[in-house]
Amino acid sequence: MSDPVPDPAPAASKRLTPGCLLLLVMGIWLVALGGWMGWRLVGQVREMRGFTDKTAQAMVPLQPDAAALTELRGRLSAFADAVKAKTASALTLTDADLNHLLASQEPVNRLQDIMRVEEITDVIRLRVALAINGIPFTGERLYLNGFINARPEVRSDSGLVLLTRALDVPGREVSDGFRSRYLEANHVDGLVFDEVRKNAEWKAVLDNVTAVRAEPGKVIVEYVPPVEKAK
Repeated sequence: MSDPVPDPAPAASKRLTPGCLLLLVMGIWLVALGGWMGWRLVGQVREMRGFTDKTAQAMVPLQPDAAALTELRGRLSAFADAVKAKTASALTLTDADLNHLLASQEPVNRLQDIMRVEEITDVIRLRVALAINGIPFTGERLYLNGFINARPEVRSDSGLVLLTRALDVPGREVSDGFRSRYLEANHVDGLVFDEVRKNAEWKAVLDNVTAVRAEPGKVIVEYVPPVEKAK
């Protein structure tokens, strides 16, 4: 008696399993999301090209003489010492003082080619030449050659900060979307203070400043020690 012939193997099902269907839907969603993000990015770069340049405007640092720089650094050190000793003190900085710091004082002197103080009113008006990335992976660089108004303020959680209040490019119309994003991101504070805050001594000074105000021609930074409670 011959052996029984085995039944042929069942044909593989061509139906999509729930798992495969889920992966397919996710793949389509990711492709759509990536396409939308790419389209939006291209649109933003096209928008920025309308008020930026392909080269940075020249920025001439205002170099102080040795005596002026020594005197300025002495005032900064005296204010830092007063904060450390919890002694009331005030520091007045003119527009020339701020430009001398940008030209000669580490770490902010790294900004001397992209930033300069033009004037001080109730805000600090900065002339800037800021680099912005264009389309990713193309090496495109755009330059925002214009002005930023920054107001120094003291916040309870972060001490002395620079808040970006206005942005303009002469002869160009900066889009509302870019302006609102830039003001919200507050890049100027990071440019000026991020490296300074890495120094523990100066971070302590910035964190403990109690008042700051901008007046025509000067910025006044004050420290008043906390009042000790009576025992």
